Amino acid sequence: MPENMERVPLLEIEGLKKYYPIEAGISKKKIGEVKAVDNINLTVYKNEVLGVVGESGCGKTTLGRTVLRIIEPTAGKVKFHFDDKEVDFTALDKKELRKMRRYLQMIFQNPYTSLNPRMTIFDIVAEPMRLGGGFTEDEISERVKTLINKVGLEVKHLNRYPHAFSGGQRQRIGIARALVMDPKFVVADEAVSALDVSIQAQILNLLKELKDENNLTYMFIAHNLSVVEHVSDRVCVMYLGRVVEMAETEELFYHPKHPYTEALLSAIPVADPTVENNRIMLPGEVGNAANLPSGCCFHPRCKYACEECKTKVPELRELTPGHFAACHRIEDLKLEGIGELKVKNSSKS
Repeated sequence: MPENMERVPLLEIEGLKKYYPIEAGISKKKIGEVKAVDNINLTVYKNEVLGVVGESGCGKTTLGRTVLRIIEPTAGKVKFHFDDKEVDFTALDKKELRKMRRYLQMIFQNPYTSLNPRMTIFDIVAEPMRLGGGFTEDEISERVKTLINKVGLEVKHLNRYPHAFSGGQRQRIGIARALVMDPKFVVADEAVSALDVSIQAQILNLLKELKDENNLTYMFIAHNLSVVEHVSDRVCVMYLGRVVEMAETEELFYHPKHPYTEALLSAIPVADPTVENNRIMLPGEVGNAANLPSGCCFHPRCKYACEECKTKVPELRELTPGHFAACHRIEDLKLEGIGELKVKNSSKS
């Protein structure tokens, strides 16, 4: 997002939670719950790309699907701003939700399973328009052909089935389907992770072009921090269903304030075989969302943890304008960003 552009909220997420019950016995008695998304508060601004990163199992995909109500939230609100109106997306009934679907869409992670193998490409891309209603077949045909050209495929491909296409081509079809209703907000869930590196670059460039042409807003979910750095305006770091840090992309990559962010940055591969990567190895595995550690959920793996970290949950605080972090030792620590890591790595070559 350009620095001189005024930030206008598009989505406001307040206290969003998604808990899955753990049941046992014939009576299905609830004996616990998995806290996949735990009290998320954040704002997504118009025409920005918000990157969401973290290890597998941290709740990234669940957050994206819950925001769109593909998965129903346990608690919290998602407020959607458009045409000078505010809509509580989580309070809509099924009929109202169907009307609002056109404004919020999703690009799914796996291009091999997200397309119906029994439908032609034309029908796959046209389906949202047919379900939404209000369009003639001529309007649908014209819109589908226009989008297929935009995403780099040819109109002659429309009568083919998904099995005839490569992974990159299938992802382009998924993008066309997500954009056919001219949405305002798109969740891109690991949209390039299943693709070859050369194809990844093509898809990322395509997403950027479509964003600029259509004034789109993205929530870009990924685990590849190099990709996130390239495409995102801001980055949100999640761990065990919670936001632990959020800031402008350059600020977060060069001046991290949370130990987990520092560890993630150190894991970015260095594209030079002569340079030693100074990676921070976290002990153990990601914690159990069904049995969260007391206090800070990251403390069992954190080399900076103190006694307070083991007993008190840290609040997400704004340290500098737009830079939020949840750590008790923010003022004490001098964490290394990607700049220091690159310098340190280069000195070892």
